[in-house]
Amino acid sequence: MEINPEFSRYMDRYFDYKGHWESPSKCGLKIVKRKDGKTLAIATEIYRQNPGTPVTEWCAPLASQILSEIGEDQENFIFVEHTPDLKSKLSFYGETFDLVSFDWDGTKYQNPQWKRLSREQVDNLMEE
Repeated sequence: MEINPEFSRYMDRYFDYKGHWESPSKCGLKIVKRKDGKTLAIATEIYRQNPGTPVTEWCAPLASQILSEIGEDQENFIFVEHTPDLKSKLSFYGETFDLVSFDWDGTKYQNPQWKRLSREQVDNLMEE
């Protein structure tokens, strides 16, 4: 079972963040500046290459950090969580994409809510 995703259409660099208890953590990241002026961030779980907190468990602080580092306004920011296909016979190890929406407390995101997307929907988000 492949558990070290390679760079792809949805991941073109690594992004370091501090997870639970300030643990060094890492994900794949793709930033897309869309034609409509919004910024799409796709955070990819990288399994064994991530020594710390998984993306799903840290998505609100992770999205807040990405937003801050790219200097985008929270109203123009779209966050997608990507889990690559692990090439397993078990269906829950298949590729998934989730659009994650958050509450904004004035300085950071909180209370993530996930909505499953298809690969085609993510491709469309990248092209808008």
